[in-house]
Amino acid sequence: MIDQESGPIGNNRAVQFVLLFALLILLPGLQGAFFGWLYFMLPTAVLFAMYRWEHGFRLVLAGLLIAAVIGGLIGAWGTIVLAGLLIPTGYTLASSALQHDGPAMSGLKGTVALLSCCLLLIAGQTLFSGVNPISAFLGSLDHDIEAALASYRQSEAFAPDTMALLEQSFYQMKTVLPNILPSLFASMAMFVSWLAMLTGNRLIRRLTGYQPWEEHTTWHLPDRLVWLFIGAAVLSLLPLGTIRLVGINLLILLSLVYVLQGFSILAFFLHKWKTPLLLRFFVYGMMLFQSFGAMLLLGVGLADVWFDMRRLGKSDPPPEDDVRP
Repeated sequence: MIDQESGPIGNNRAVQFVLLFALLILLPGLQGAFFGWLYFMLPTAVLFAMYRWEHGFRLVLAGLLIAAVIGGLIGAWGTIVLAGLLIPTGYTLASSALQHDGPAMSGLKGTVALLSCCLLLIAGQTLFSGVNPISAFLGSLDHDIEAALASYRQSEAFAPDTMALLEQSFYQMKTVLPNILPSLFASMAMFVSWLAMLTGNRLIRRLTGYQPWEEHTTWHLPDRLVWLFIGAAVLSLLPLGTIRLVGINLLILLSLVYVLQGFSILAFFLHKWKTPLLLRFFVYGMMLFQSFGAMLLLGVGLADVWFDMRRLGKSDPPPEDDVRP
């Protein structure tokens, strides 16, 4: 259901949204150090517009057009290109939610949309400039690593054993990173989609009364997906070259999927135990951005497949989350 507004008030709010959306696109390009995080709000803004107005995506396009004109005048084309990558993600998420898809399916569609836009951009840049941006990135990374090693070798601050360990670590980075680059790109796309769903779900419910998906604390993955995770783990152990690389990349991507499921379980219990809001945010940050916390969330997300920690299959309704996780 979409909130359809009419009359002067509705028109004024639509105009305000168009101007704010254009500003949302332009600010990161003007002051990236302060407003760079606003890029990640673009899919959420698109999601909101498509739930707030019947023709909300037209307002999004109007805001994009205004931003493109101003961006062209001030030479901020980079921010317009990034907006062009992220806007289809919000459109896909909104379309999926309006079709009553679950969070898992909507997240998958949003991730595929963002990856598809990135691949089109890479292909277009390669075609018109003759330079593959991924190859250029890897070449720049190799150059930076060699420069850093040369600087360390000239320094007398490192013992021979320490220097040998640094060289080994840098060369492993040069070898491993190109192999896992596909899963890193896919993981970033998935995280952006998940963040848009998380913030959009709360924002839309508060501002329109509608809710695209159920409460975040009840989000769960299809149980059968765990067998794909197990299969990827097996493939990653096989000494079969390309097959092993496929398994490793798939394992990295699915690990993030189950970390996010573990996060929803954590949010469920912190709300159930009425944990203070400040402490709740501190725990979220520790779990998401510490390696041990991420591993713990991964284990919890996987364990939930068999133990149903939140008892979502039972008759008792889960607690309704009243704050943004």
